[in-house]
Amino acid sequence: MRQIALILTLILSFISCGQTKDTEIESILLDCLVKSYKEQQVNINQELDELEKYLIGSKSLKSSAGQSYYDFYQEIAELNDIPATLDYDRFENIYKLTPNEFYSANCLEQLKRLDSTTIANSKYSQMTLAIQNAAQNEVSPSSIAKAITSVLTPSDFDKQYFRAVALLTIAYTANSDVGLQRQLKPNDNEDNATYESILVTLTEENQITLNENEISQEELKTTLTEFIKANGANHVINFRADKGTSYDFYLKIQDQIGSVYNELRNELAITMYNQIFKELTDDQQNEIKRTYPTRIKE
Repeated sequence: MRQIALILTLILSFISCGQTKDTEIESILLDCLVKSYKEQQVNINQELDELEKYLIGSKSLKSSAGQSYYDFYQEIAELNDIPATLDYDRFENIYKLTPNEFYSANCLEQLKRLDSTTIANSKYSQMTLAIQNAAQNEVSPSSIAKAITSVLTPSDFDKQYFRAVALLTIAYTANSDVGLQRQLKPNDNEDNATYESILVTLTEENQITLNENEISQEELKTTLTEFIKANGANHVINFRADKGTSYDFYLKIQDQIGSVYNELRNELAITMYNQIFKELTDDQQNEIKRTYPTRIKE
């Protein structure tokens, strides 16, 4: 479920505004993506070039050609899994932003101001519909990959924007131990029994239970904040979702758990350095993370 949610978040975050001419959207969103990463002192074009070389070197991609990217998605469809692994430390700059942070509010406003004719059969519209239809049924890496390749052709992946989409999708889903930083699992070698634990479960009725007691979203955030504050690094959140849990609800609660870590880290960063977490140096951020490490076991 976690991996599927990541795929959907990434793909839909790129295509959700696709109601105008493709080339205009591609240009604006690619520019916004580059600017967002630049604010984090990251040259995302350079990072993606290095990632592509790594994937080719590890034989996950045959080459830099669009056909190779298309074949990669077809392999996902066949395997129902992501046929690649990554060295997280090598590409840590990519994870300085989550998919929800790729585009600023100003960027989305630019799209709204575009003076162009709505194209119902555009690539974006077709892909949006294909993925939404897949999400209504049994969602899996295979079904999402099939939806993508039912719309995009090998030549589409030769375009810089779709190449970025593909590489970021791979980066966030290729290895179960990486991806959104707030969703990192505890090390498998760690003895999780030594941590103070709490169990968050999402039911098929889209309800939340905390240690098997039903609670509201507001109560969940308050309780987790108090739990992590009280235990610091000595904590783990066990996160479960029943089979019938909807994707939207699952992702919403994931985001809420992530926001708890973000707020606690910002609070500590301001106390210690009078700056928010993102403005700290890498060493300072690591010091904050040692106090509030992300420990979510799924």
